[in-house]
Amino acid sequence: MMEVRKLTKEDCGRQATLDDMKERLVLMLSALAKFCDENGIRYYLSGGTLLGAVRHKGFIPWDDDIDINVPRPDCEKLQSLSGGMIDGKYYLQRPDPFAIAHSEAWRLYDFSMVIENSLGRSSKKPFYTPIFIDIFPIEGLPSDDEELRKHFKKIKRVRFFLLCGIFNAWKGTTFVRKVAHLVFRPFSKLVGIDTLYNKIQDLGKKYPFDECDHIGVVTAPVHTVEERVLKEEYIPQVDVAFEGRTFKGPANYDTYLTQLYGKDYMQIPPESKRHSHHGFTLYFNKNEG
Repeated sequence: MMEVRKLTKEDCGRQATLDDMKERLVLMLSALAKFCDENGIRYYLSGGTLLGAVRHKGFIPWDDDIDINVPRPDCEKLQSLSGGMIDGKYYLQRPDPFAIAHSEAWRLYDFSMVIENSLGRSSKKPFYTPIFIDIFPIEGLPSDDEELRKHFKKIKRVRFFLLCGIFNAWKGTTFVRKVAHLVFRPFSKLVGIDTLYNKIQDLGKKYPFDECDHIGVVTAPVHTVEERVLKEEYIPQVDVAFEGRTFKGPANYDTYLTQLYGKDYMQIPPESKRHSHHGFTLYFNKNEG
């Protein structure tokens, strides 16, 4: 297994483009999909990646990442069978707040490119990570609507305290949120980032995947209750085209995308909304072949 270490500015070689990154992300996804298919591991393009596949047959033109969903039991199987490596060059990391970068989901990393990101961390200095694919575990969810809302509300509350400790002290989109982050930061540090992090993972596994009629992702903070779908409608895999290749999506992708993006998800949004949610600079890793 490759030696895993945190990247620094010293690893940054010549600057790369978004197209360079997208090309390598697709290669990484292809390797992961091949491993999953060969080992009976279920995976599904998800979120904006699935929307891009259905609407654009590839990346949403202004998007810059790849997300997939994998049932929690299959995530564990993927980790066990792969030994943490895919195709001998991609590193698979379990949810971990301290390893390469904070993530509540699994991640597959490609160390051949480096992301320089200055947004949101506990230091104003840039931080560096390899490029990656997010692998969100699909959890079991309650069928009762009120129980579902309480479940996500509890996870959201713990995540807020967690982020108070991880991100900058004066972090938030509004003045009130910035003050809240500053006020609760000592509490977060006292409780411990690892304790709060493990609490989110435990809450995510509260309803076992194999025992529930409804399923969904709880470790992706962008969506909440709208992630819930019927397992029997979601789990069968269907082929979807993405960047000239074929990958897997959920059988009920229309229902899933409608719940996340609205019934008009096939319509191209106005130009004012066509922008990436991320801000970073890309480099080729000068210490990789």
